[in-house]
Amino acid sequence: MKKEVFYTKAIRPAAFLTAALALICIIFTTPVLSNEERQITLSVDFSAPVGKIKPVNGTNLGPRLITSKYNAHRELFKNARFGLVRLHDAPWDNPTLRLVDVHMIFGNMNDDPADPANYYFDATDDYVKSILDAGAPIMYRLGVSIEHSAPHTYFAKEPKDIEKTAEIFAGIVRHYNRGWANGFNCGIEYWEIWNEPNIIPMMWDNADFTAYCRFYVSVAKRLKREFPEIKVGGPALAGSSEETLAQFVDYCRKEDAPLDFCSWHTYTSSLSEMTDPPAVIRRLLDERGYTKTELHLDEWHFLNLPWGVVQGRDGDRQAHQEMARGDGGINGIDASAFIACTLALWQDTPIDSANYYATSLMEDEWGLFDNFGYPYKTYYVFQGFGELITFAPNRIRCEGAPENFAILGGTSDAGAARLMIASFKEKADSLKVRLSGIPESGTVRVRSIVPGDRIEPIESTLDYTDGILDLGPITGSSVKFIEFSQNAI
Repeated sequence: MKKEVFYTKAIRPAAFLTAALALICIIFTTPVLSNEERQITLSVDFSAPVGKIKPVNGTNLGPRLITSKYNAHRELFKNARFGLVRLHDAPWDNPTLRLVDVHMIFGNMNDDPADPANYYFDATDDYVKSILDAGAPIMYRLGVSIEHSAPHTYFAKEPKDIEKTAEIFAGIVRHYNRGWANGFNCGIEYWEIWNEPNIIPMMWDNADFTAYCRFYVSVAKRLKREFPEIKVGGPALAGSSEETLAQFVDYCRKEDAPLDFCSWHTYTSSLSEMTDPPAVIRRLLDERGYTKTELHLDEWHFLNLPWGVVQGRDGDRQAHQEMARGDGGINGIDASAFIACTLALWQDTPIDSANYYATSLMEDEWGLFDNFGYPYKTYYVFQGFGELITFAPNRIRCEGAPENFAILGGTSDAGAARLMIASFKEKADSLKVRLSGIPESGTVRVRSIVPGDRIEPIESTLDYTDGILDLGPITGSSVKFIEFSQNAI
């Protein structure tokens, strides 16, 4: 009995420990099998048109006029086939040049705005021409560029003489649309009054937002009186505060002021923050009688850091340095997929136009190209979307995309057929597309923007049979542009 008792207390725990260790090894070395593999099937009907693809592929800034960058930027800009191009922050992108801004064109506020000799248009003339030559329409932002200067801002302030400023603005419109002052007949349709007046002191110096509302009303009425054919708008609000926008629109209504388009800005990594505000702003405008006012989100960008870090207030310089780098940075694959999803998802919102910030900038962060003129991955999303809307502008029915996935398809009257498919930080064991309104079998050209060091899209061909296009697994953020054979439908 004593031996048995000894065995029970000493040998049996050892055996138990051995068995437990074996079980742990099994748990940690055996693959976990999921009974719920994620299989996504999207549906596309090329025979079901649902209108035109919206040209939400606008940008801020044209090709740089700096000699060493001009040729590369001009060709890349043209090949992207951008929509509406907003002229804002042009001096930042072209240091030493007097471009676009009111004080760059009309240098002395004591001069007479009726005298064409008091204006300097030369550099802006070349800038505007370079954009129009690329086939892109223009939104001219009247006012000044943002100032990140210290210890003071110098020009980004509430104009002291509103009436005179309005006359100077009229001179700029007259030069580009009526040929005044040895000018042109460019037919620039969109004219935006100032930029982000709720950002103090970088754009404005009066905390009372009513001051901007008064300024807008005076300028808008003055411009429409002489140029009824143009579209004027604002407030180019930083953010999409419903309260602030309501204050602005209510003031316009009270003063019976024109508001051809309402504009705001968003920097975020949330798709819902890109897609939800248009419906809110559309309702706000409609309730106040501005039912024909267009919606323009004319600054936007994928942003993966708080503004306090970006602007240096929170002191994390390393985080700011890494912001633009790698797959998760503002120019990487996550940003690319975010852009593609946004462009596709906007098609089902009331938004009319949008302008990415920006085509290029001398700072190596916010543009689609680096300082050497090489494109980021984000550029190729705009290039692919530009080709989609150019060569297959008739939107067709696409269904089945779950959250953080997007699909957009189009056709042309000549029989072209194209798709854009994107996933934003999502995975799937299988992604298939069920095709109808097209032959059941064929070959497609695929250009994939993928994670990793490669910048340019990976090109391949892929066969589909029985009306099913199998794109394989999705392992995170990705963008695919799919081109069917010519005269596919």
